[in-house]
Amino acid sequence: MDQRISTGVPNLDSLVEGGIPRGFTIMVAGNSGTGKTILGSQFLYNGLTSEPDEPGVYISFSESKSQFYATSKKLGMDFQKFEDQASFSYLDFVSLANDGIQDAFEEILAAIRSINAKRIVLDSFSALSMSFTNRIESRITVQVFLGKIMRAEGITTLIISEIPYGSNDLGNGIEESVADAVIKLEHGPDNASPIFLKVLKMRGTAINREKHVCSITSKGLTLYPKQRIEMDFPTSEKRVSSGIVNLDEKIDGKGLVEGTLSAIIGASGSGKSTFAFQFIAEGVRKHNESGIFCSLEDSEGEIKRMGKGFGYNMNDLVSNVQSQEEDKKGVVLGDREGEQSARLSILSYNHVDYNPDAFIASLEENIKTKKPKRLVIDGLSIYEHRYKDDLHDITERISSLVRRYQVTTLVTLLGAQKNIFQVTELNLSPLFNNVILLRFVELYGRMKRIMMILKVSMSHQDGAILEFVITKDKGLEIVGPIGDDYTGIFSGIARK
Repeated sequence: MDQRISTGVPNLDSLVEGGIPRGFTIMVAGNSGTGKTILGSQFLYNGLTSEPDEPGVYISFSESKSQFYATSKKLGMDFQKFEDQASFSYLDFVSLANDGIQDAFEEILAAIRSINAKRIVLDSFSALSMSFTNRIESRITVQVFLGKIMRAEGITTLIISEIPYGSNDLGNGIEESVADAVIKLEHGPDNASPIFLKVLKMRGTAINREKHVCSITSKGLTLYPKQRIEMDFPTSEKRVSSGIVNLDEKIDGKGLVEGTLSAIIGASGSGKSTFAFQFIAEGVRKHNESGIFCSLEDSEGEIKRMGKGFGYNMNDLVSNVQSQEEDKKGVVLGDREGEQSARLSILSYNHVDYNPDAFIASLEENIKTKKPKRLVIDGLSIYEHRYKDDLHDITERISSLVRRYQVTTLVTLLGAQKNIFQVTELNLSPLFNNVILLRFVELYGRMKRIMMILKVSMSHQDGAILEFVITKDKGLEIVGPIGDDYTGIFSGIARK
């Protein structure tokens, strides 16, 4: 089996069976500003900091040593330290001319052998090729240098290639002739999806061919892998209370099945967020079940204000290090020593800055660290504006994630005041185990709120149209079914 080494980019290894086969030549192609140099830097730095370490050489035909060191240090990579330890070398050939190519290659080989380098980056081949007088000379040099010498030395090589704006060509065709793998980077449409990465090929490797979102942060280039969609999940017959007064008795008298995914669908102001917050808050308060309330529309302060408005003591629900003792792992201790007390975590995401893949990746990290029993995703419909064609796929990936961790989850979705047969225009209902519809209706000269349980997993549900109210003392409370002598309930105007 081929030995594989890490790319140094978080989550990229998972797309290529755990890493790059040692000794491969990898071509990284992209427009200017897509993170190619940063990817190359992370690849080398990973080798320098791995166990055992792998010395590296960065060969630049486009950036000075001082620029490279300054930029890398801002991203947490101190190459100077490893140069001082004689395990890293930076070669600057920015002003290379045709008559100096032979001397340059001799200097490169000498540097590689002096530190016994195992990884090298050539940045960029596009700049190097300009030093050759003709294409044939360039091809011969590359094939000899990369195709024979580097492989003979057992060195893993990363070649950076510039793609001119307006061009679809990955390179000059020369790099591809010796490349064992090709990774393409391109600019995304906005701040939420600034860079796209796609693995086009890697010999002897089952690769993930989807286009993945990347961003450049203070820690370098980060890739957000698409959540895998699974079919086999752990199952449970345990029931979880909805937290809504009088609702559980309408669902077999037991509540929702643990680990299922529920959609709360309704028009703006119909009570979706109130329903969802009550589900989380009552889980913490009454059942000692930790929960995450995740909003794509409101800030943390607005969510706390909503909870306070319904009579909840937010300091009792949310971890507060000023009033509660925390252990080193961040777990709030209960009244008795060693007893863990459930708590509510509030997460707020700006959909303008968080693309769906980054959001789901962050959500998974929070599920891993906070280990909630309950989860709310409030306002998933916000992604419809930019990702309408992808929303079915986004929802399916969320479903796969929460069911794998067996977190009982509510998702709120915006639904128009239309007939019962069109719950939403997005056709997402089949992805949910449970679907509850909230509506406004004119009744007795007043606007009232109604609820209908459209489906509940593994349960018999009450088919009645239920009236509910939202009060300060009890929050959302079902007060009874609408009488059977009414028609036109879902048209918005009830008639006897």
